[in-house]
Amino acid sequence: MKLAGLKSIENAHEDSIWAAAWVPATDARPPLLLTGSLDESVKLWRSDELILQGTNIGHCLGVVSVAAHPSGVIAASASLDSFIRVFDVDTNATIATLEAPPSEVWQMEFDPRVRV
Repeated sequence: MKLAGLKSIENAHEDSIWAAAWVPATDARPPLLLTGSLDESVKLWRSDELILQGTNIGHCLGVVSVAAHPSGVIAASASLDSFIRVFDVDTNATIATLEAPPSEVWQMEFDPRVRV
């Protein structure tokens, strides 16, 4: 995987980034960097040039954790709003929303043995 060297993007999010994860490449696209922010959004970046590929919105509070399945097809975000959103990486379509009250989810991971 080629990384973008020491390149940085100012104002990549409107607020602090609290979570980041790598999304593996698929046959149709290169690997991506997934970032979650207190601005309630998740963004997908091409890892070679840090070009924004998409933005996933839908949380009502800051995003504190992100994870990608080893297949590179789906990803998830967890927020202080006590919801986990599972979405398709390429279309940003929400696949599932899980509620985790009364406490927040601060960390998550996909089981690599589960096929998608």
